[in-house]
Formats: sequence, structure tokens, C-alpha cells
Amino acid sequence: MSVIDLSRKLFVLPGVEILAVLYSILAVISFIFELRAFLFLLILTATIVLAIKLLKLRFNAKRVLFLSILVSTLSFLSFAISGSFSGSFFLLLAVIYFCSERGLVPSVITSSIPFLILEPMSIIVLILSTALFFAYLRILSISIGNSTLREFVESFVKFWLTNNPEYAEEILKKNAELFKGRLRCLKLNDFKVIATDFHPGPFRNVGGARLVNILNSPDSVYLHSPTSHERDPVSEDDLRIIRDALKFEFTEIFPMKPFELESENFKILCFPFDKIKLILVSGKRRIDDFTLDSANFVVDCHNANFFGDLSESEIEEIRELVRRAEMMENERVDSVTGSFIKLKAESESISSYISAILLDYGFEKYAIVIFDSNNIDLQFRKLVEERFADLGFKAIVCSTDNHSKTGIKVRESYKPAGACKEDYEYLKLLLEESKNVKFENIRFFYSESAAEVRVLGKVLKEIEAVAGRSAGYVYLFFIFTFLGFIFSLFSKAI
Repeated sequence: MSVIDLSRKLFVLPGVEILAVLYSILAVISFIFELRAFLFLLILTATIVLAIKLLKLRFNAKRVLFLSILVSTLSFLSFAISGSFSGSFFLLLAVIYFCSERGLVPSVITSSIPFLILEPMSIIVLILSTALFFAYLRILSISIGNSTLREFVESFVKFWLTNNPEYAEEILKKNAELFKGRLRCLKLNDFKVIATDFHPGPFRNVGGARLVNILNSPDSVYLHSPTSHERDPVSEDDLRIIRDALKFEFTEIFPMKPFELESENFKILCFPFDKIKLILVSGKRRIDDFTLDSANFVVDCHNANFFGDLSESEIEEIRELVRRAEMMENERVDSVTGSFIKLKAESESISSYISAILLDYGFEKYAIVIFDSNNIDLQFRKLVEERFADLGFKAIVCSTDNHSKTGIKVRESYKPAGACKEDYEYLKLLLEESKNVKFENIRFFYSESAAEVRVLGKVLKEIEAVAGRSAGYVYLFFIFTFLGFIFSLFSKAI
């Protein structure tokens, strides 16, 4: 289970209108049948609202209503069985602690308010439940890198509640590694193709997820290099370092005859030059992140979406294809003409643009089609290839692997390009533009620099390992909540 999967399970709430209706029904029922229950509901809601100011509780109206309904329902059940509302204290304390910024003691005091006002004698149950919650925090204190699971949970809960990346970035910076990566740029007249050794992730607006966006300009596109999430920059500061390191000192390069290579699972389209080769790696049925070292400009087209990881044998198959491409001898071509199209586009799968680099080598016309998305649906990719073939272009389709929409809605995982009906309309626009463009002579230039920034590094594997066991910690939380409820059943005896 990934962090994204876990967030969808923990943070999906009904709409505020539904919650308002449920809250009203609960208030009316409690008022009719038990005035103390009605007062508890009101005092509880007021306490949660107060905690927004006192504890910097990261709640909006929807979360206030939801927590009031959840805690009150459990409290009413506790009251019906034992005559005490305190069966919900553990749950209320846990939510306020993880969603606020004032620590354990202020969270305990604030959470105790509605219980102590209505039944001061429940203080012993509150103390026992506090001890139980402290024990749960100790269980969450297992090490992850230079931090603990508890610190990661606190940081990421606050991030998901506020959408403020600083909460997540601070914990990631504590566990980051330094990595020096290359920054590459191929310039075709004034149009730039940019790639880096860094990865555009992990998700939403955290760290490197904004890498593609921060390097975006009207006259450039981003291509995904062979890299992995271990090379995700961890903060916006690191992105600025990468952006500032893109100092273009171009050398003119001269085009040679393009060629294709393929193996069982992958295909390469190579645009060679006299000093460098642009090597585009495409998946026949599936492709995702892979890493390799090359002096050339290698691109992971990231253009056949699937959920999972490439096997080591598949990655080795790619490496062998790239080695073959690097060894190929090529003949010089006299001239290349071309044109460039970049259109603003946004859907649930496309982040900000679609683009096409159109090149005519005289004997063959090529189209490098780029979707600013996390990946590309395979059937949609085939449609793109067919439509450009109808225009006389041999097309290779790429995604930027942009993660800025990954997990932006907790109800959904990311969608690859082609998963939304709007994507097909954008494709039509791109095709129309491609029909009517005017070609011009192209001169090619190449530039390469480097940047050293903080990346996720090895701690990513530790995070993923703990996320894989996350169900156990969630179940344990429910067990502890139940034990807190059991304490209340014996409150009269206590």
C-alpha cells in the first residue's frame, strides 16, 4: 500500500451538505430523548471549534461536523450502556493530537473539556485513555531514517489537511540524501527540450512534484529521463537550485539519420547527432520508471500505463537496447525542417499542456508528441500514433511523468492521459494545428549542466515498507479505541 493509497482510505469524507443534515438529525434526536446528550453534542462542537484557534487544529466546517457526529455517536452509545460519555475520549484525543500543532498535553486538556463539564467523575477514565494513547504513540515511534513513524504520520496528516507542502517537506528534508544530477537541454532553433536526472515526484505539490511546472515555459517542453522516485527533490528550495542551474551554454550539433530498434517489450526511436544521441525508449505494452547511466540524452517515454514495477529483466532489456543504439553508426543528413506546437491543456489527467515537435528529414517525417501527464493509456497512445500517421508523421508519444495531479483528490489515484474525455478533444486540437503549421529550417544545439540537491534517497524504501504494513497500525488504532470504550463501561465501578 502506497502513501497515496493510504491517504484515500483515511481522508475521504462525505460532502458538507450531507454532514449538516446528519448533524441536525443527531441534534434533534438527542434533544428529544436525552438533554444531556444534546448538551454534550453542542459542547463537543464548540470545543472542536475552539481547538482550531487554541491548538491550530487544521479543520474546516466539514471536518468539524464529521468529527462531532463521529465522536457524539460513540459517546451516546457509551452513555446508553454505562451512563458515561467517556467511551469516545481516546478517539477525540487522537484526532485532535494528530491534526493540531500544540503537542500532547494541550491536546489532552482540550479533549477533556466536554467530558469534564458534564461528568467530572469521568476523570479516571480520561487518565486511563490518555495512558492508552501514549502507549499507541510509543508503538508509532519506530525509526524511519532519521525520524520516526509518529513524526511522519503527524507531518503527512497536517499536509493532507492543509495542502501546505511545508509540513511534508520538513520531515523529508530531515531524511534526505544529496544527489548530483545532470540537466540536459536540446534546442531546436528557439524551442527547448529539457530533461534532468531528477524525478518529478512524489505527489501533489510536495517537493519535486512541481519539477515539470517550475521548468515550464512557452518555448520549452520537459521529457522524463531514466530516473526513479528515490531522486525526487524534497523541497521547493531544491527545485529552485535545479532551475537556477539550467544555465544554457549551447554547442551546435549536426543531425544524422534517425533509426529505430526494438526488442520483445520495448522500442527505441533514436535521433542521432554528431556529438550526442537523443534516444527515446517506448514500451510496447507497459513502461514505468527505470534507471541507467548514459552519456547520451536518453528519455523514458513513460507512455504505456500500468500499475506496478518493471522487472529487473525488463530493465536490463532496455539497457541492452540503449547500448545497441549508442553503438550504431549513422550517416549525416544535409538539412532538417520542422515546427513546434504547444497548447495549454488541463484535465484530470493532463496538468498544463500538450505539445508536438514535428521534424521532416526529407525521407521521413517524425512527430514527438508530449502530454504533460503522469503516464499515457496504451490504447490512447495507439490512437495518437494512428492519427499522426494519417498526417504523414511517424509519431512517438511521451508523458512528462508530472505528479502534480497525483493524489490531488483523495478519492482518486492519478489518471493517465487518455483517461478523460477532454483528452480526446485536446488531441483533435493538436492534430488540427499540426495540419496547418509552416515548416522552417532547423538548427540544433545542445547544453548540459549539473545540480546537487536533496532527494528522497534510500528512506523511500523504508517509507514504502512501513506503508505496506499500515493496515496493521490502523487496525491497532481501532483496537485501542475499543479499549478506551471498554474503560467507560466500567466507569461506575471505578
